[in-house]
Amino acid sequence: MAFSLRLLLESKGAAELNLGDDFENDTCLSNAEVAIILDKQKVNYIEQKKMFTSMFKKTQSYVLEQKTQWPTKPLLSSFVIHQLEEFEIASLSNLNPEEVEEAVALIPSLPKHFTDHEIEEMLSLISRLTAQIFH
Repeated sequence: MAFSLRLLLESKGAAELNLGDDFENDTCLSNAEVAIILDKQKVNYIEQKKMFTSMFKKTQSYVLEQKTQWPTKPLLSSFVIHQLEEFEIASLSNLNPEEVEEAVALIPSLPKHFTDHEIEEMLSLISRLTAQIFH
């Protein structure tokens, strides 16, 4: 019973974008942003002749595998216009939900600020821009 109460409280916090003290002053990044940071770090490692850690290699491999979900400037601009929070932008970019129900299940704060129709428009934009760039 205590476990389900904790889950309920956590989901309410997520719906209100209250992610807890651990994330209060942190930045949420999309896979694309992580890839850019790792590319710069890779150059630094090579210049300094440092060895790449296993974690670095695994993380870089993961974000490169996710390249079809990389946000574009028009997509990020649209997210800003819709006044999405940083966490919501990173989540939509990384998770790439296809249906409104999926987006709401993954990002419970969305229905507090947007109608199903507005969420559908955002998902359609993601789909169109991704198709233009990667197909």
